[in-house]
Amino acid sequence: MTDPLRDAPADTPQTRGREGSSAARSTGAPRVWVQADDADAAAPWCQALRAEGFAVDCSSGEVASAQAAVLFCSQRLPERLAALRELRALDPARPLLAVCQGLRELDQVLALEMGADDAIDTAASAPVVAARLRALWRRGGPLPNAAPERLAFGRLSLHLRERSVRLGDSAVDLTECEFEVLWLLATQAGRAVSRAELLQRLRGLPYQRIDRSIDCRIYRIRAKLCDGEGPAQHIRTVRNCGYLFSPARW
Repeated sequence: MTDPLRDAPADTPQTRGREGSSAARSTGAPRVWVQADDADAAAPWCQALRAEGFAVDCSSGEVASAQAAVLFCSQRLPERLAALRELRALDPARPLLAVCQGLRELDQVLALEMGADDAIDTAASAPVVAARLRALWRRGGPLPNAAPERLAFGRLSLHLRERSVRLGDSAVDLTECEFEVLWLLATQAGRAVSRAELLQRLRGLPYQRIDRSIDCRIYRIRAKLCDGEGPAQHIRTVRNCGYLFSPARW
């Protein structure tokens, strides 16, 4: 992932590590401990995962209190198998995710054989990674403070697991990409979400002004939800920013 979502005054491996540790201690968010072979390469990935509601610790601090461990590999996985085995040995019951750059089929086989519960490419979007972590947690027990799987706003309801949307008694036929945009906006109801944040969280890409993919999806979502223009519009355009999902009057 690129173009990290910055919320700290300084952006160094040291401050990023402290930010993760502080979040893990001061919030009730599920804590994910990340061991990376390249802290700078892992930092944007960790920051994007924080935006999904996790307390991500990228420092060399204590792993014992983490609900999940991640081995982040910017180099080939075969060179990191010893670290993977060590992480598994620390707590055999804790979910362990291998995140590898340029993940190959052989890497997936090696990761799973050496103790990882799942393996994913570094290019995967933050919502996908978050969903994978929650799936691992469900196998071992409930995830503390897990994100909801259903959202309801008057006549509108969204179901994450089924990837389905209903407006009143009618199903709304959204594509996978359209659902992801709508779900992200709905989870941030009442807050303006910038185009840069939408692209970062959905596709792991930096925002470029010529990229109109988000705008096109919003246009199609509005049409399918019969969300017209004017004061009663539910998905509003925020000038020089992005979009805001209104939770009222659906």
